Amino acid sequence: MKPLLFLLGIAALTGCGKSTEPSQTAPGYDFSPMRAELFDNAWKTEGVVVLHEGKIVFEEYAEGWNDATRHITYSVSKSFGSALLGIAIDQGLIALEDSICQYLTPPEGADPTLCDTTIEHLVRMSSGLHWVESYSDPVDSNILPMLYGDEADMGLYAALQPREVEAGERWSYSSGDSNLLARALRIALGDKDMRAWAKENLFDRGGMTSAVFESDRSGTLVFSSSCFMTPRDMAKFGQLYLEDGMSGSTRVLPEGWVEYTKTPAPPVATPRPRDSNYDGGSYGAAFWLNGARSDAPVDTLAYSRAPADMFAAEGHWGQMIAIIPSRKLVVVRVGNDRDPGWDANAAMELAVSVIDQREVK
Repeated sequence: MKPLLFLLGIAALTGCGKSTEPSQTAPGYDFSPMRAELFDNAWKTEGVVVLHEGKIVFEEYAEGWNDATRHITYSVSKSFGSALLGIAIDQGLIALEDSICQYLTPPEGADPTLCDTTIEHLVRMSSGLHWVESYSDPVDSNILPMLYGDEADMGLYAALQPREVEAGERWSYSSGDSNLLARALRIALGDKDMRAWAKENLFDRGGMTSAVFESDRSGTLVFSSSCFMTPRDMAKFGQLYLEDGMSGSTRVLPEGWVEYTKTPAPPVATPRPRDSNYDGGSYGAAFWLNGARSDAPVDTLAYSRAPADMFAAEGHWGQMIAIIPSRKLVVVRVGNDRDPGWDANAAMELAVSVIDQREVK
């Protein structure tokens, strides 16, 4: 298998351009305004798949992409990691309340309070460990040396960060938390190969046959950012969450895991108005929540023009799996944005309007 950084480079350089293929749209649905919004603007949409009531009702790709092309999902991978954690908990391999020190010996130089960090703190981005999630600050960034440096064991790199606040006290977005979670899960699996276990228990059972999950050199899957998948299979993942963990008649995720996923992390459970220092919405278990609750005030939503019950897996440069239970809707968009980034707010509003107008008729 090719090294992670090689694949990252290829994914970033291929497939840019406007759509040249006709849209695949189900009868009775008019996605032309959404299509224009996504493909005729300055950003670089490379693929879109929309499911309504479990069926593809709209699908389109830019030149160089098609329904069989895997796309890097970047931080959408964190949500795949969350799903794998739920499965492992159901199998009795690991528990949310476990200290991470049940699965790794604190490395030399780690903060003395490292063991206060639990599995739940990691999946909810509340470890309290120092982390700078910046791709533009080479001096202070943690994610750049972790992903692009010479870190054979990314989880241990995260474990060596100093504590800034008590575990569980503060929410702070951290790819380090995600990879430390992955490291703990790999040890919890014992002698099982992590990639093979993930394929068998999540991707194969959920019908996501295109998934390729890269690992670091220690053999740990890189939950932060390195799963590749077709947009169609990304939509199947979203549908899995829309159906409470079921793929057809097959239970993939344990009962209650989707609800747990949608429950806000305690530090961001109280809705707050959106301002320049807070993006609005909230965060669950490695999923973004449009609102901290389904009746959250509009000024606290991450996407003010989308339903409050929307939750989403989101990734760098415009990757998104949006799940909208109130409309039985899944919207997948992949791209290669730089500046400007795509307007997810407008796209979600247009997608919902198609469903609402159709149901009125």
